[in-house]
Amino acid sequence: MRRLTFVLALIFAIAAWSQPQQQTPEAVTKWIASAAVRLSTPEARHGFEDMQPLKKMIGNARIVSLGEATHGTREFFQMKHRMMEFLATEMGFTIFSIEANMPEAYQVNDYVVRGQGDPAVLLKGMYFWTWDTEEVLDMIRWMREFNQSGKGHVEFTGFDMQTPTVAAGIVKEFVAKNDPEFVDSVATASDLAEKTWRRQGGMPKGGSFGVATGKFPVSDALGKRIRFSGWIKTQDVSDGYAGLWWRVDGPKGSAPLAFDNMGDRGVTGTTDWKQYTLELPVDAAATNINFGCLFPGKGTAWFDDLRVEVDGKPYTDENLDFAFETFPPKGFYAGGQGYQVELGDTVFHGGKHSLRMKSVKVAEEPKEEPPDPKVGALPWYGVVAHLDGLKYSGKKSDLDWVVQNARVVQQCMQGLAGQVDRDTSMALNVKWIADHSPNAKMVLWAHNGHVGTGGNEGFHSMGSDLRKMFGAQMVVLGFAFNEGSFQAILSGKGLKDFTVPPAPPGSWDAALASANLPLFALDLRQAPKTGPVADWLAQPHKTRSIGALYPENQPFAQMYDMKALEAFDALLFVEKTTAARKNSGQK
Repeated sequence: MRRLTFVLALIFAIAAWSQPQQQTPEAVTKWIASAAVRLSTPEARHGFEDMQPLKKMIGNARIVSLGEATHGTREFFQMKHRMMEFLATEMGFTIFSIEANMPEAYQVNDYVVRGQGDPAVLLKGMYFWTWDTEEVLDMIRWMREFNQSGKGHVEFTGFDMQTPTVAAGIVKEFVAKNDPEFVDSVATASDLAEKTWRRQGGMPKGGSFGVATGKFPVSDALGKRIRFSGWIKTQDVSDGYAGLWWRVDGPKGSAPLAFDNMGDRGVTGTTDWKQYTLELPVDAAATNINFGCLFPGKGTAWFDDLRVEVDGKPYTDENLDFAFETFPPKGFYAGGQGYQVELGDTVFHGGKHSLRMKSVKVAEEPKEEPPDPKVGALPWYGVVAHLDGLKYSGKKSDLDWVVQNARVVQQCMQGLAGQVDRDTSMALNVKWIADHSPNAKMVLWAHNGHVGTGGNEGFHSMGSDLRKMFGAQMVVLGFAFNEGSFQAILSGKGLKDFTVPPAPPGSWDAALASANLPLFALDLRQAPKTGPVADWLAQPHKTRSIGALYPENQPFAQMYDMKALEAFDALLFVEKTTAARKNSGQK
């Protein structure tokens, strides 16, 4: 997620602008109001009477791309769900694909198609806080219901390539069974890719934090819901935070089935004792559980009186010292390079002691040169070529999937090396999905900046590549709003809700708002070709394009010039928004 945050911040973090003074021309307002397809609600399960005009807008498109002006807006996510419901039920669309890492997203399909696994766990397994919301989970559950209803069939996929771990694991597992002589080559390539990604992708080196790590008995938690709490006190905590953490591991090589380290809501500054809680489901496929206390920051933090509830019932284990009355605390490893971790007997919440973690100065280690991502990418050219030419007696589709996962690792390395940009790789992955289902119609979900086909100078988008590949077979709907709330990351402080006022005069968003309609779709291809409306539309106008990061007290940050006619075929507008709702366990 850190790399996603960095990339989107780099793309969309535009300086706060001074508001232009010009108002929307009256002719533009009148055209928008007359051409708008008025929608009654963004929520799914409300029928499609108001959406019937969208059939003409979409026509015979094979791909419908749905954008978003923020990564954290409830109404955008709800409307995408409703669009998916409409397109699947009324227009025969069968494949959904989201801006999330490819193999991890495909794991959600096990639930959507076969009912296997916990959808909340699988959604969290896609890593990104952006999608770990009530709205996306509701859509996934609807997909399962739709497949069971007999009214049609949908599949859940993804097209991103920012992490190599799960993809490399799929390749290693296949090679071990079907090409044993190639095992060592793949293992070496995988180890190099993992090391490169962790160093180049912004992952911290192991040991650079204070930690208390316990091992929770898997058999006591399988298929159940865990509530883990503890009391934390801090003094002068900066450059990080103090928090609790819990991780549920699945089969070897797979992504964690559930994970929370309070990274988006950790304790900072100087605070008195307060109880903090996280909740996570434990999938029946879990093979290992670790948990405890974490302090990746400067200053001092105290932890005390941990508590675990399993399905609402208090859990005790004589092999785990939840009260930190012994050192090392029974059942826990406690330590960390650069940290003094010991019992505190003067500051405690209960009993006579607490676990104190304090950052200390240590002698600097010789700097290790980070792996060159170009070197990390190199062996994967060979892996892809080898697997692509492998004589395999099984299903061709099985081999194709393994080759594609090798490409995902290669793309991840190429992205880190600056050899191939992320949007190019995402477009190629969308094409791979489309090529392997040549008769299917697809719905894509990503940020406006990715689905847009142009009109934003200096940024190469996935949509521009897809336009070259699919031409008029793709219809792109950008999303915009006037005012309201959304969730995003405040640098150094984690995930929070932001609220912005009405869009400034002269912007695209203000022009759409001038029609005084709460929710509508607008086909830009039907705009006048001459006259004042055409003249206005031909010019760039500011629009909100908010990524993973957002600054505090800058209501008009992240607005950039866009020529809407070049970027989108149509726009979907929401007058007033609210923030997306986090799933349980993500506070």
